[in-house]
Amino acid sequence: MSQKSIMNILITGGTGFIGRYLVKELASQGALCRVLIRLTSDTSALNGIAGVELWKGDLTQLQTLVGIAEGIDYVFHLAAEGHVSAMSEEAFNKFTKVNVDGTINLLTECRSHNVKKFVHFSSTAAMGLIKKQVVNETDAPRPVTPYQKSKLKSEKVALKLGKDFAIPTVVVRPCMIYGIGGKGEFYKISQLMRKGMFPRVGRGRNLTPLIHVTDVVQGAIKAMRNGISGEVYLLASDCSIDLNEMRHFIMQAWGTKAIYPYVPVRFALCVAWCLEFLAKLTGKAPIATRQNVISTACDRQFSIEKAKRKLGYTPQISFREGILETVNWFKKGP
Repeated sequence: MSQKSIMNILITGGTGFIGRYLVKELASQGALCRVLIRLTSDTSALNGIAGVELWKGDLTQLQTLVGIAEGIDYVFHLAAEGHVSAMSEEAFNKFTKVNVDGTINLLTECRSHNVKKFVHFSSTAAMGLIKKQVVNETDAPRPVTPYQKSKLKSEKVALKLGKDFAIPTVVVRPCMIYGIGGKGEFYKISQLMRKGMFPRVGRGRNLTPLIHVTDVVQGAIKAMRNGISGEVYLLASDCSIDLNEMRHFIMQAWGTKAIYPYVPVRFALCVAWCLEFLAKLTGKAPIATRQNVISTACDRQFSIEKAKRKLGYTPQISFREGILETVNWFKKGP
């Protein structure tokens, strides 16, 4: 790659939602980006970005990674497998193969090179549902689903091997991510609300943590520059959004009206149980799970004080601005 005066950065998951923003931002700062892609990856989003090198390989096949970290200064490991609602043992094994074994393979290859910092992307999903007013990095995780368990295990593996291999490693845990180009959980919620199929569960405020994709990127880059090896950092907005307020912004952007039926928590749990049972019979992920219901009914808030103090992280995108632009993009038919 380049002379050492320029940052050489390896990115896995660079063709994904967050990865595309990250590659573009790093390239705009003058970095040269080596992006791990699979044979089936759609790389069109990276076209025209200067200083991007594509490396064909597979995290689950160590031999395809040989030499990938040569000349690399920093690594951003975003690639992951998972469906938040998947419940089967088969799903857990699949997620573990990529999220855990893939992380081991990547760090093993980085071991023989002088990597300055390894930034491991996890998720607040790794913490499970912690019933506390404001959750921070010191709270013990309680993962339940296969995806949650695989993400927590990948964190532990990354931090342990980072220490064993003398590779400074930090973990970032963003909450639900939204923004133009994303079709994850926020997209699903938006579509259900538009159709009047997303009920108000329980009588609480249903505080929901969100973070705009550009804030995730700036937080991750600051973790690369300022993160302390062995530490975990939560990334979110300054506060969670009231679900009714989120719905207001979503419906405003769609320009439509839809019902917002109230559903008691116990009834929602019964419906979710039925959906989980049907999912086991069909082998498909359920539309909603009991875990989804409990998460929606609870007020969830994450403290970002550590990221602010230690990384210099400051969220920039307001909910109103971010939600309106995102849903307007949905309307164009992503």
